[in-house]
Amino acid sequence: MNATRRGFAAALAAGLTHTAAAKDRLIIDTHLEVWTLDPKFPFAHPERPNLTVPVAAPIENQVEQMKDFGLKYAVLINPRYFGWDNSYISYSLHKYPKLFVAHGLLNPEDPKAPDRLRYWMKEHGFQGMRFSPIYHPKSTWLNAKESYPLWREAERLKAVFNFYILPHQMPMLGDMAGRFPGVKIVIDHLGKPDLRLSDPWPEFKKMFALKKFPQVWVSASEPYELSITKEYPYRDTIPFFKATYEEFGGKQLIWGTGYPRPRWELPMDKELEFVGKYLDFYTPRDRELLLGKNALKIWRFPK
Repeated sequence: MNATRRGFAAALAAGLTHTAAAKDRLIIDTHLEVWTLDPKFPFAHPERPNLTVPVAAPIENQVEQMKDFGLKYAVLINPRYFGWDNSYISYSLHKYPKLFVAHGLLNPEDPKAPDRLRYWMKEHGFQGMRFSPIYHPKSTWLNAKESYPLWREAERLKAVFNFYILPHQMPMLGDMAGRFPGVKIVIDHLGKPDLRLSDPWPEFKKMFALKKFPQVWVSASEPYELSITKEYPYRDTIPFFKATYEEFGGKQLIWGTGYPRPRWELPMDKELEFVGKYLDFYTPRDRELLLGKNALKIWRFPK
C-alpha cells in the first residue's frame, strides 16, 4: 500500500471521510509499550522474574507504524519487563526525540521513590510514571501516607501518573486525586471492568466518581484487554466504552494501542476502525479530542 492510500485508509478508519480531514487529523498514541531482546537491556519483571518473551517489539517498529498511519506522537511506557530500570525507554526517547515523550516505572513502596522520580524526569527527560496496583489487589500503598512525599514531588515536577488499576482500587486513587490536584492522572484500559463477573457494573462504576477531577483522563482503548470473547470488534466491551463516554465526556478521554508491530491482538488499521466505526456514539469533535487533541493537554510534546 503506498503512502497516499495508507493515509486515506487511516483517515477513513478514524472516522475522517474526506481529504481535508485526513490532512488535518491529529493522532497520538498515548500508551505505547516497546521492548527489545538485546541483552544490554535485561528483563527484570518484579512479579515474574523468570519471564521470557519470544519476540521483540522495538522502537523502530513503532517509527515505521507511525509513518504508515500518520501518527504524530506517542507516549512510551516501560512494559514492566525491565522492572524499575527504564533504560530502554530512555534510549528510545533520545533516539527519536521529535516523536515521543516517556513514562517509566518506579517502585511505589521504595522510600526513595521521590528521588527516583526526580532522577528519571530531570536526568532522562521523562514526563511521568506508570503504577500498577492491579498486581497488588490487597495493598493499600496507593493512598498510604507514605506515598504523600512521592505525590508532592510529582506536583512540584508537573508529572503525569498513569495507573493500571482495578475497579475496587478507584476510591484510593480518588483520595489522592483530591489531595494532590497538581498531578495529572491517566486511568489505563478503561479502568479494567471485569467482564467475567455476572454483573460487572457495580464495581466498574466506582471509576465514575473520578470524573469530578479535571486532572483525570481515562484511556478508552485496548478492547482486547477487556473482552471475554476475544473476537473483533469485541462487542461485549462496547457498552463499557459508551458508559465511560457518557460519564466523562469527550474532554476526559484519550486513546492508545499498547505496542507496535508485531501486533498479535489488534493491528493498527483495526485499532482505528474500532474507534471510527464501532464506537459510533462519539461525535466527530469528541473523536478528534480522543484520538489526539486531549493528549496535548496532558503531555508536553516536542515542537
